Order: sequence, then structure tokens, then C-alpha cells
Amino acid sequence: MFHFELNYYNICYMVYKRLERILIQLDVVDSTNDYAANLLKSGKVHSGTTILAKEQLKGRGQRASSWTSEPGKNLMFSIIFSEKLIANKSFYLNMAVSLAVRKTLADLGIASKIKWPNDILVDGKKIAGILIENQLQGNKVMSSILGVGLNVNQTKYNSEFNATSVQLELMREIELMDLFEQLFAYLDFYLNLLLESNFQILEKHYLEFLYQKNEMCRYEDATGRFQGKIIGINSLGFLQIEVSGEIRTYDIKELSYL
Repeated sequence: MFHFELNYYNICYMVYKRLERILIQLDVVDSTNDYAANLLKSGKVHSGTTILAKEQLKGRGQRASSWTSEPGKNLMFSIIFSEKLIANKSFYLNMAVSLAVRKTLADLGIASKIKWPNDILVDGKKIAGILIENQLQGNKVMSSILGVGLNVNQTKYNSEFNATSVQLELMREIELMDLFEQLFAYLDFYLNLLLESNFQILEKHYLEFLYQKNEMCRYEDATGRFQGKIIGINSLGFLQIEVSGEIRTYDIKELSYL
């Protein structure tokens, strides 16, 4: 079992193992992931280059869903990660980022779960979303864009969104950049575990905090609605659900939670 703690001193004098802390701060951007993608196209970019925006006009989530956020209230950023990975290990990036967000919240006293593939929930309410976009060449991931949206100081949400925020959970406002620095440090920590091939450690901790694991719940796939129990994920990051003794495997767009 590993243990990792941060305090103000650690953050100010942090020596990162895998990420260079190069920060591009923007007031408004269409999408931090799109901005990062354009940087990658323009030439060599250091791994760790981060685009942080106060407002996104066209923020994106999984399945091309939109991500809405009150300007200046939340953390919305994308990190360029230039380390190469074998494509069939790419889901471990989701694990690393999800665990970094979860641990950052845990340090604040907020217990959260990881909803496969990449939402972070507190008592069933969404507090963060993750969007990872990989640039592939053959069987290798040549670079990745790690997009994170974390609800921090926003307290009002459209009724159609079942959401919460750090401030709503703690009943106090949080300094955004202090929270970002801690999250960035945890991202470096978990990405280092990945690049040192600590796959079993990442998987163990991911499954420990996996939403609805070993609970009988309702889902929907192409064949209709059913009840099943999440038992884990396979080596490619597909969700495994046990239904009447049978194990079904689902990719990102093949399953809906009910």
C-alpha cells in the first residue's frame, strides 16, 4: 500500500517526475482540449503543458455531451501528456486521472466514487468529469490530452443536472489555484505509477472506488433494460457486469446507467 501526502511546502517546492508545470491561463476558450490539440499540431510541446480556463464556451464531455460551468467558479483544464503508451494500456490513463481527482477530494474530506468510465460522483451527484483524447500511431499512443472539469465554487445548477461541488459539500469557498496545484501534483504521482508499469496498483485502487461495484443495479444496453452487478473491468478498460451468472462486457457507448 502506498501513501502520499501533500502540504503547502510540498506544493511550493514540488519536483515533478513526469510533468513539466507549464501553465497557459485563459479567460475564455472554446474548449481546453481543442486548444491543447492545436498546440500539439503546431509542434513539440512539453509533457505537462496545461491549458487552464475561467470559461469554456464549448466544453465537451464523453459521448460528445456538453460540459457547462459558471465562469471563474470551477477548475477546467487540459494537460498535454507526451509519454508513449501501448494502445491496449490506454485505459490506465483514465485510472490515473480518476484516482488523482478522487484523492484530491479525499484530502478535503470529500468521499467520492469513480463512475466508469470517467465521472467522479459524491453521493450519486457528479462533481467532476474527465475526457481523455489519445493520438494514435499504429499500436501506440503517441500523446494524450487529459481534460478535467471539477466543480469547485459553483453552487447552482440547472435542474436537469444531478451535480454538486466542493463548496456545496464543505459549505465554504475554496481557492481555485491552491486546489489545482494539489491536483496537478497527484496527477504527476499517479501518471508516474503508470509509466513505471504499476498496473496492478492502479487497478486495485480504481476498483476499490468504482461506483456500484458489487451492487445489484439497473442498466440499459442495446437489448433493453436489465439488472446486474458490476464486477470489474477487463484489460482493455471495458466494464464487466454479471447478469444471471453471465458476465457481459461493455465499451463506453454501449451501456447506460438507470
